[in-house]
Amino acid sequence: MFSIAQRYLVLEILKSSAATTLILFIIFMSNTLGSVLSDVSEGETPIQALLPVLLGQSVQVLSLLLPLGFFLGVMFAFGKLYKDHELVVLQACGFGYRQLYKVMLAVLVPVFLLTALCSLWLGAEMLQRAKQIVEAENNTHEFQQLKVGQFNESKDKNQVFFMQSMSEDKLEVHDIVITRQSEDTQILETASKGRHKLDKATGDLFLEIGPGTRYEGKPGDADYHIIEFERHGILLEKKPLTRSGLKSEEKYLGQLIQSDHLKDRIELLWRFSLPVSLVMLGLLAVPLSYIAPRQGRFGKIGIALLVFIVYLNMLGFSKIGLETGKVPMWLNFWWVHLLFLVFSLIVLKQRTRWTWSTNQDDVK
Repeated sequence: MFSIAQRYLVLEILKSSAATTLILFIIFMSNTLGSVLSDVSEGETPIQALLPVLLGQSVQVLSLLLPLGFFLGVMFAFGKLYKDHELVVLQACGFGYRQLYKVMLAVLVPVFLLTALCSLWLGAEMLQRAKQIVEAENNTHEFQQLKVGQFNESKDKNQVFFMQSMSEDKLEVHDIVITRQSEDTQILETASKGRHKLDKATGDLFLEIGPGTRYEGKPGDADYHIIEFERHGILLEKKPLTRSGLKSEEKYLGQLIQSDHLKDRIELLWRFSLPVSLVMLGLLAVPLSYIAPRQGRFGKIGIALLVFIVYLNMLGFSKIGLETGKVPMWLNFWWVHLLFLVFSLIVLKQRTRWTWSTNQDDVK
């Protein structure tokens, strides 16, 4: 069971970490929103797919910000307590680094699980769903480009569409007239209504009309065929059967494990490296958060940000090295984590005498 002091410290870390992560998340997502809105304005992303795309991006941003938010949260919480001399009093009462690490680990465990969930599974899940919605909405968007009250020519130049009105959801049209030229035969179709339909197997875009009438014959010839139909599908656009493949960051964990592609293997290692970086930063935050009596409350924040930037850049350098073959696959990202683990032990050694008993955990 935790003591009153430990519960107080856990609460301080939780509040600082949550507030820091939320602020950083809002800042990063504002930039992401600008990028997505730019794609929407250029027509690359349908406006209806804005929310799912943002949701997929937000999970990726959150998995990256959780280690930083937790690291800064521990620094803020312990730094404030050092500045207010609360930790000095606790250490004088035998509350040493063993207890501080116990408090930090109590918060780290749920944050670690959340980071692993976002990094290993939830991010890919959201990105795949966003991709599916974007592809479906792209077809819907093309259908909505048909103009009401005007003659619309198909992309193959063989059909002309006219519709009198369109429903509010822009998926159903009314009072349709369609003309089509097939060799020497002229086809005219009229229908009371029609609706957009997407073939999920092929991606083809159809206009399903009916009930209506079809007139078929040769121009100048009185011999016309008249057909009454209840429902009839007309191909608006033929899509290629090939579909865009999934990117490495969009693949599920099982797909990455079974894949032999280099990018998929690197992506798998990268996803595991984010939760590991959270642990390394948590171990470093405890001794690094110490603030001398004459230092400002935020005196170590600049150092903390510098440490995180160096950590992230080294991971990025290792990722590029793996892609180019300059870093061997067996080394991957572990050399960065081990380097920061050694750095954490050095900082901890400078702050303690390596005596973990609660009565001798003094600060130099």
